[in-house]
Amino acid sequence: MNRGDLVSALEPIVGSGRPLEPWLHAHLDTVKARLTADGAIILRGFSAEADETAENVLTALDGELLDDAFWSTPRQGVSRKTFTATEMAPNRSIALHSEMSYMPVWPRLVAFHALEVADDGGATTVCNLDEASVALGDLLTPFAEKGVLYKRCYHNGIDVPWKTAFRTEDRDEVAEIAAKAGMEIAWLPGNILLTEHRAQGCVQAENGASLWFNQSHVFHPANLAPEAQAQLVQLLGADRLPRQSFYGDGSAIIPEIVARVNDVFNRLTNEMRWQRGDVLILDNMRFAHGRMPFEGTRRLHVAMANSQAIPSRTQLFTDV
Repeated sequence: MNRGDLVSALEPIVGSGRPLEPWLHAHLDTVKARLTADGAIILRGFSAEADETAENVLTALDGELLDDAFWSTPRQGVSRKTFTATEMAPNRSIALHSEMSYMPVWPRLVAFHALEVADDGGATTVCNLDEASVALGDLLTPFAEKGVLYKRCYHNGIDVPWKTAFRTEDRDEVAEIAAKAGMEIAWLPGNILLTEHRAQGCVQAENGASLWFNQSHVFHPANLAPEAQAQLVQLLGADRLPRQSFYGDGSAIIPEIVARVNDVFNRLTNEMRWQRGDVLILDNMRFAHGRMPFEGTRRLHVAMANSQAIPSRTQLFTDV
């Protein structure tokens, strides 16, 4: 599949070796205007070596930084507000998704910072949600009307542990966090945690059109290779899989829907082919992102800002 080049599509701002953060503070209006117009911006060729660069960039943009609670994929904390990008096995792709769109509250801005670039592969995939939503057509209707029901079963040694996802080892604290997020929980023998919650299936664009904004395709068992899905069902049972997704009324999302979503995303994807020091900032309600397989060492740090629970694409910056 031939993918587009995100750098060609966006035309990065090139720093010619200048330190990033002083330049950014002097050009905040320019960066905000580009983000407002394009929904994404690439800062390339700047001197940007600090582990917390992504966090510092969002702070400069007046972003209120988020903690990534309910980790959906394996990652590590670098600081309280900076995280590693998803540390999935390098031979696997990461499906396109909007960050934390499986929750009723999500970050509006996501910043990525490349500290080490893979020897081969490892591009971040990026897809325009407006274009994808038009291509999905009537498939959006039940998601917009019903939302999505997510179920997780935190087994020991499989997927992300509940202690990592909730960032605590205290069951009482898990219960408090879950209650605030509208989650129902249950404990099974063997320290296994079950969670269930509902979130939006779509949000509205500025013109009122429905936009895909959920991770049902990521949580759905059909997103697994058939052999892996069969093994998990045999090992755990069909109702105790680590991740499952349904329409918000509990009815099934058929595998063909998942395949269609993935096909649309993949057809409309551009690739961010990283250079060391690159910073990519995305409007999380305009672009989904993922990752291609890679060889070698790849180290990206991520920060998120501007919590949003309104299911419509509001103005990104109040001063632009």
